[in-house]
Amino acid sequence: MSFFDAFNVSFSSLNHNRLRTILAMLGIVIGIASVILIISIAKSATSSVTSQVSSLGSNNIAIMPGTESKGPVQGGGDTKTLTYEDAQFFKKNPDFPSVTAVAAVVQGGMQIIGNGENINTTVQGVGADYFDMQSLNIEYGEFFTSEDESFYSKVAVIGPEVVTDLFGDGSDPTGQIIQIKSQLFRVIGVTKAKGSSGMSNPDKSVYVPVTTAAKILLGQNYVQSIQISVSDVSLVEQTSSEIKQVLMERHSITDEANIDFNIKSSKEMQATLSSITGTLTAMLAGIAGISLLVGGIGVMNIMLVSVTERTREIGLLKAIGAKQNDILLQFLIEAVVLTVSGGIIGMILGEVFAMIATAVMGLSFVFQLYPVLLAVSVCVTIGVFFGLYPSRRAAKLNPIDALKFE
Repeated sequence: MSFFDAFNVSFSSLNHNRLRTILAMLGIVIGIASVILIISIAKSATSSVTSQVSSLGSNNIAIMPGTESKGPVQGGGDTKTLTYEDAQFFKKNPDFPSVTAVAAVVQGGMQIIGNGENINTTVQGVGADYFDMQSLNIEYGEFFTSEDESFYSKVAVIGPEVVTDLFGDGSDPTGQIIQIKSQLFRVIGVTKAKGSSGMSNPDKSVYVPVTTAAKILLGQNYVQSIQISVSDVSLVEQTSSEIKQVLMERHSITDEANIDFNIKSSKEMQATLSSITGTLTAMLAGIAGISLLVGGIGVMNIMLVSVTERTREIGLLKAIGAKQNDILLQFLIEAVVLTVSGGIIGMILGEVFAMIATAVMGLSFVFQLYPVLLAVSVCVTIGVFFGLYPSRRAAKLNPIDALKFE
C-alpha cells in the first residue's frame, strides 16, 4: 500500500466518523488556541511596556520606597521613606551637575466633578519637570510650574479622555473649574493624546502639583517615587551610586542591608519587567500546555476505539495481502491528520482571539511566528506519540482472529 493510498483510506475513515473526529480534535484545538492566545497577549503586553519604558529615555532614574532586593521583585519595606524634600535636594544641589530634571510623584484614584458630570480616575501629583520627562505635550493651555509647586496651587492639567467625559469631545476646558474631593481646581491645560501603556493611561489622568496632591488631597508628607533625568546615559550608573550614598546619609542609614529605597534606571526596569512577563508567560503557557496533553490522550483513546471497531476491516486488509507496516502507516496517518487539523484550527482561533483580547485591553497586537511553528511541531509530535500505540496494536492483530471478531 502506497502512502497516497494509506492517506486516502485514513481520510475516508475520519470523514465517515465525523462526530468522533471532531471530539478527538477538540482537545487539540483548545490546547493550541490557549497556548497561542496566552503567548500573543504576553508578547503584546511586553512590547507595550517596553515601548513605554523606552519612551522615558535610557537616561532616567527612578527612586522608589521599600527595601532593596537583588531579584526581579522589590521588597515593599516602609512605603513612607521618600519625601518631597528628598527630591528638591537633588534638584537644587550643585553637587549633582549631571541631574537635569527631578520630579516627585504621588497618585491615587479620586472622583472628579466638572460641568455637571463626574468620573472616577487617577489623579497624579507630579513635579513640573514630570511632563518633559514623560514626553507629554500640551494641546490647550499650559503646564503648571515650579512656582505652583511652591505655593500649593490648585491648578490641574487633564488628559483628553477626561475632557471628553466631563466637557465633551473637542472642548477646550482651560479656565474651567473642576472639583477633586472637596477641593476646587482650575484647569490650566490639556495634554495631547498619547494612548494607554498597558499599565496606565495618561489620557485618563488628572495632573496637579505634587505638593498640592500630597498635603491637601492625600494628607501625607511622603511621596511614592522620585523621577530623575540625567544629562547623559553614560552618567546614569555613577549618578545612581552618588544618589544612593546621599540618600543613605539623609535617612541616617549606615548599613546597606537596611536601605529603605530602590534605585532603578529605565534600562534596569525594562529588564526587570521583561523577566517578570517572561516568567509569567512560561508559567501560563505550561498550564495551557496541560490541555494539549489531555487532548493527546483523547486522540489515543479515540484511536483505540477505532481499532476495536475496525478489527474485521483490519483482518480483511491483512487477508488480501496488507502488511503490518501498511496497517501501522494507515492508523498513524489518521492520528497525525487529527492532531494537525486540530492544530491548524486552534492556531487560527488563537490568533483571532488574541487580536480581539489585545484590542479590548488597549494593546497593540504583535504577531509571533514562533508560537505557530511550535504549535505545528507539537501537533505532529502528539499525533505520532499518541497514535503510535493504537497503530502498532492494529498492525499486530492476527488476521484470522480479526476476521472472527464480532
